[in-house]
Amino acid sequence: MEVNKAVTILHVGKLVTARRECLCVVHSLSPREALVRTSVPMTAGESVTLGLRNGFSVPAVVGMNIGDHVSLLFEEHIAISTIIAEQRNGRSEREAVRLNIFTPVTVATGTGMQACMMQDISLFGVKLLDESGELRENMQVQLIIEGLGKRDATVRWREDAYVGLRFEVALGFKLLDEWTAQITT
Repeated sequence: MEVNKAVTILHVGKLVTARRECLCVVHSLSPREALVRTSVPMTAGESVTLGLRNGFSVPAVVGMNIGDHVSLLFEEHIAISTIIAEQRNGRSEREAVRLNIFTPVTVATGTGMQACMMQDISLFGVKLLDESGELRENMQVQLIIEGLGKRDATVRWREDAYVGLRFEVALGFKLLDEWTAQITT
C-alpha cells in the first residue's frame, strides 16, 4: 500500500495545456496531486499535462487556484518510485525540462550567418533543425533568437539534420517563461 504523502521538491516542470506549453515550478508532489506555481491563468476543471524533469508526464485536471499556485489533481495515481526518481533526477542539463517551440532562429558562425528552425528550448539550450549540415560538434556559435537576443552557445551533438546547442550562460526561469508567453499567445 502506497502512502499518500506529498514531497516538497521545488524544481522546474512543464505544463502542457490546450493552448501552449509553459514552465512551472513544482512545489509539492504526491501520488494524487501536485501544487505548482505558474504565470499562466488556469481555470478549475481545465485538463493539463504536468511534465516532470525525469521525463514522466502526468495527465491532470486543475483543482483550484491559490494566487499564482494551482493544484493539479492527477487522473491516475503516480507511483512513489516516480516521485523519488523526480527528486533524484533532473539535476543536469540533459534532464532539463524542454518546451517544444518551433520558431526560426539565426546562427552566427565564423563563416557567416545561417537560418535554422528551433525545435525545442530549455533553460540550458536548444535543439535546432540544421538542414545545411554546417554546424559541427564543439563549434562555438552565437544564436540569435527574436525576443531573447544573442546567446553564445556550443554545439554539443549532431544527429542527422538536428543539433543540440548548450548556452554558455543558462537562461533565467522568468526570462524563458515570459518569452514563451509572448510567442505562444
